[in-house]
Amino acid sequence: MRSALNKYLICVAGLLVMMVSISGCSNEKRLAKGKPLKNRSSGAILSRYYRTEFQYEWLGMKIAADVENAEDKQGFKANIRMRKDSIIWISITPLMGVEMVRAVITPDSIKYISKVPNQKHYFMGELDQLTDITKTEVSFGMLQNILIGNAVDINEQDDKFISRIDDQEYVLISKYNRKLKKVVGMDEKQIDPDDSLEIELNDKKYRKILKRSEEEDLLMKRYWFDGYDYRLLHTVFDDLYYQRSLEVHHEEFKEVNGQYYPKKTSMVLGTIEGNTVFSFEINRIRLGKQYDFPFEIPDDFERKYAP
Repeated sequence: MRSALNKYLICVAGLLVMMVSISGCSNEKRLAKGKPLKNRSSGAILSRYYRTEFQYEWLGMKIAADVENAEDKQGFKANIRMRKDSIIWISITPLMGVEMVRAVITPDSIKYISKVPNQKHYFMGELDQLTDITKTEVSFGMLQNILIGNAVDINEQDDKFISRIDDQEYVLISKYNRKLKKVVGMDEKQIDPDDSLEIELNDKKYRKILKRSEEEDLLMKRYWFDGYDYRLLHTVFDDLYYQRSLEVHHEEFKEVNGQYYPKKTSMVLGTIEGNTVFSFEINRIRLGKQYDFPFEIPDDFERKYAP
């Protein structure tokens, strides 16, 4: 019985690989000849993307990261363990190699221990409290997807996209609702894929629409996919409600267990106050190991009630 099942799974896996190869063949030849990509619907692009999306249940990785803003730049290393849709465990060490922060994140909670000299404490609270720090809404799904290079915040049931071609990449642009069209002054078909959206804060029409809008009413999402293998390369969120943006770039794809992940990822969070850049490089990755997530609070640490 087990042998027959294994043969069946091998056949199915081989068939899926063949289907992916066949679906990409046409564009591969066109790109090799310098011809433009074929037009594809948003549904067709997403369907092909999901075949390349990184799959895992247990995952561990070691990264080297940098955080930079106008005032400061800091580098650190981190050991990360994840169980998909369940838990993210992070141990952060500065370049000297001594753990300074340990955090455990679940879909609705976060707890961490700070061992930083003169700032020793622990925190236990709800995940949405991180919004005050990051200046943008943080969800568990967003964190786990950014870390491994999967698409963030695509809702197949609610999101509507138009598809465009940008050189050798496909772009999905979220369709504008009535309020967003009024604020931007055009619809999604008129905008170039890489246009930036800037709104005059004191514009009377914008201020009027803002009072009658929810956050999601003024959010524009764009996703860039490789024209051959449909890997996610670039994501841009323009949040015109809070006047902020998030750009995510993935590059240098590497193979592990027959799948590909971006070795390098960079994020730029733009706000009215300025930009913060977070970039990291995956130096080691491991799949399938069932990890522990140790978290012990030292007896002499005081609790902090705001992150």
